Amino acid sequence: MVGCVMAEQMFCFQCEQTRLRKGCTTIGVCGKTPQVAELQDLLVHVVKGLSLYSNAAAKLGCKIPYEVYDFTFSALFR
Repeated sequence: MVGCVMAEQMFCFQCEQTRLRKGCTTIGVCGKTPQVAELQDLLVHVVKGLSLYSNAAAKLGCKIPYEVYDFTFSALFR
């Protein structure tokens, strides 16, 4: 639609700054945009999958490369 601006919708509950502790539905209190919130959700989803398969491989006796642990830590805590 030409000339029509739609407000971007989002839902984010990733940090301690969420509005009323229920999640942000517009640009977050922290300033996070909807795109950043979606990318962070995707990153967490990917890390969960990596962790699931790494754990299964470790139980089978496979050596998990240091880079897997480093990436997981960096993605979630830096």
